[in-house]
Amino acid sequence: MPQIALDLSRGCGAPVGFAGIQSGEVVVDLGCGAGIDLVLAVERAGSDGRAIGIDFSSRMIERAHQAVAEKGLADRVELHVGDIAKLELPDSIADVVISNCVVNLCPDKDAVYHEAYRILKPGGRLAISDITLMEEIAPELRERFQSAGAGCLGGAIAEPDYWRIVSETGFRDVQTVNRHLLSDDEVRALASCPGEEFCPPPSPADLSLVEGKVASVKFTAAKPSPT
Repeated sequence: MPQIALDLSRGCGAPVGFAGIQSGEVVVDLGCGAGIDLVLAVERAGSDGRAIGIDFSSRMIERAHQAVAEKGLADRVELHVGDIAKLELPDSIADVVISNCVVNLCPDKDAVYHEAYRILKPGGRLAISDITLMEEIAPELRERFQSAGAGCLGGAIAEPDYWRIVSETGFRDVQTVNRHLLSDDEVRALASCPGEEFCPPPSPADLSLVEGKVASVKFTAAKPSPT
């Protein structure tokens, strides 16, 4: 694995590990960062497959270009700076859509999943790792997290609301692969992702209010095929 991809890797799971990627498939990574999941995905897809990475940060896309070039995969990976809630990709282009701890950061999660649905082929699938809350938190606490840019906590929503968005988009056969309740130390690290130099941690008092309420959830879902 390219060192630059490892050094800048941030996530809450490994979606490629449960995406069931087959040879020849097209994989789209929403919020690809420096490319660690892209490299893994395109290696699974083989010489006839390809991967497309989208990230809002031009700096991360530059790092992803370096990572895939180092692995000799540049001819099979397409990279774009863009908004995952408004993808500039054709309809029905992807066999698999993956994302690793990114959707929680997006204010409009409905739009993200509608875009994922649009670009998936009928019968295509999601493999997502993300952060959810086990219960709703007070609006004023959420506002403080958001105003402070508190890493992944600022945009995390209650798990029932998350599943509602996925199902109302049209996805079916939603399967939870794993759910991990974050430890207090993991919550503190998550609140400052990708690091305290970028995102100062919230107050200890605010963090104490979400301890035992934050989970990493990994799941799959499918876009139905026409009947």
